[in-house]
Amino acid sequence: MSVSDEFSTYILELLEPLGSIQTTRMFGGVLLKVNGKQLGILIEETVYFKVTDRVLQKRYTEEGSKQFTYTRKDKQDPVVIQNWWSVPESALDAPDEMVRLAEEVLEQ
Repeated sequence: MSVSDEFSTYILELLEPLGSIQTTRMFGGVLLKVNGKQLGILIEETVYFKVTDRVLQKRYTEEGSKQFTYTRKDKQDPVVIQNWWSVPESALDAPDEMVRLAEEVLEQ
């Protein structure tokens, strides 16, 4: 699991209106924080936001989002990370939508 520098730069540019975004390497991807609060993670050219609110999770599901999963070497079944949801594809080409989604996540 990794993420390209180009994709990371693109997403950080989309999220620029949020202010300073701190990044840290995690799971081979890039963890995103705003004012010390986890916003999401970039892995394999996918943006996952940390969505803990059940109403928001339902909306993400309805929009086709998937939970972050990975397979451990010692297990057959994938591990599902309950609160990490892929950002709807439409947001990748719509800066206003991406920022709105990020703000909703940060307000949870």
